[in-house]
Amino acid sequence: MLTITTCHRYPEPPPNLIPLAQALRQRGIDTRFDAWQNAPQTPFILPLCAWDYAGQPAAFARWMDEAGNGQHFLNPPELMRWNMNKRYLTDLAAQGIDVIPTEFLACDGQFGEAHQQALQRILSAKQWPEAVVKPAIGQSGKGVCKIRAGENLGEAWAGSDISDGLMVQPYIRDIEEAGETSLVCVNGRFSHAVRRQPPQGEWRANSAYGVTVLPVNPPDFAVASAEGVLRTLPQMPLYARVDGTLIGDTFLLNELELIEPALYLHTCGQAAERFADAVSARIEAIQKGA
Repeated sequence: MLTITTCHRYPEPPPNLIPLAQALRQRGIDTRFDAWQNAPQTPFILPLCAWDYAGQPAAFARWMDEAGNGQHFLNPPELMRWNMNKRYLTDLAAQGIDVIPTEFLACDGQFGEAHQQALQRILSAKQWPEAVVKPAIGQSGKGVCKIRAGENLGEAWAGSDISDGLMVQPYIRDIEEAGETSLVCVNGRFSHAVRRQPPQGEWRANSAYGVTVLPVNPPDFAVASAEGVLRTLPQMPLYARVDGTLIGDTFLLNELELIEPALYLHTCGQAAERFADAVSARIEAIQKGA
């Protein structure tokens, strides 16, 4: 029995995962949806719709830690815990991955004037005329904003709890035109890809900001880069989404999603069937103790 977890904030499964559940049932896997906060007791868990964990990361981590004996997350919990905080980007950069330059600002408590000044010191030291600031633990573009040298973030962040820290990256104007390319991989191999294109005047390639999602055939170098990212990990995830920006012949990694990424299975004719086959094979291997 398998649970695809949703969450209290968004309890209903998205329509594009219904075919996946049907395909799994056709393979003899009793599949249901339930919020992760309900601590479902099925032997296998796929947290693809845990879309509110960033608002309660400690509870989410505790849920993974306290999963009952005999329960298995289909991506290793150790990888998911590591992937919760975007400091993982520095680990990947240390492995030689082409990662968008990233600085982290440690914070304690609420955002204030000292943090404003610290952000400006980063922009000055890195000579970044513009930068993007994000929560180190965040989802769906929430709290993401752009700042210019000499400019404060303004009231939007005033009083916000940023105990998990902030990440700061140079603003890459290419995203406005080229969007963000998301490559979905299954067992470390490329499956399909989409381009997430922001609307005119927008630079955030997140669903909350009206992006258009278009199926694409990425260049070979992008596929090789995405698969190379996954080979650096201590364990190979069953599923992953590798997001990046194509700049010339370079795939510049923006984020690696190993917890609850939209896999865009509906954009590729055989993607849901392929993923169902992979899930079925992983469950069978676990049952056999492989």
